[in-house]
Amino acid sequence: MRLFVAVDIDDLIRDRIKPLLAELSGINGIKAVEPENLHITLLFLGEVSPSRVSKIEENLSEIDFEPFRISFEGVGAFPNLNSPRVVWIGVREGGELTSLANNVYERLKKLGFRRDKEFRAHLTVGRVKRKNPEVSEVIKKHSSESFGEMEVKSFSLKESILTPKGPIYRDLRVFE
Repeated sequence: MRLFVAVDIDDLIRDRIKPLLAELSGINGIKAVEPENLHITLLFLGEVSPSRVSKIEENLSEIDFEPFRISFEGVGAFPNLNSPRVVWIGVREGGELTSLANNVYERLKKLGFRRDKEFRAHLTVGRVKRKNPEVSEVIKKHSSESFGEMEVKSFSLKESILTPKGPIYRDLRVFE
């Protein structure tokens, strides 16, 4: 099973992002994220044996957090604007999201999971498959756009099922 821990995006934010996703979809060489798949990854776990899921759930259920607000502002790219590989929307937060991601990592580190990179709050909206100057133009055009704010009340342990048409995400458990 291919697993990750994430915060889902609410429908209002999803609707506000759809025009950007449509614009990205129209660019040759980029794969926009499907609106229903929008999420903020807290920790990618990778391939995990089904026998380990209950222990992961047990550790995640020990995490306590108060609901908090985050906002979505600006569009950028990893590693940079000149060589974009991932197009993202910035996530502004008061440290609570980073704290939640760190708490998830600390709980699952005990089970042998490691981060592939330091947590940086962002919402992936597209993956660049082939370099195209249009990508940088779209990023610049939306660089200071605001997509709204939402309350984070839960996070999920998710399974990623890879298909030829793209991934399908399924909640294994939601933690509130």
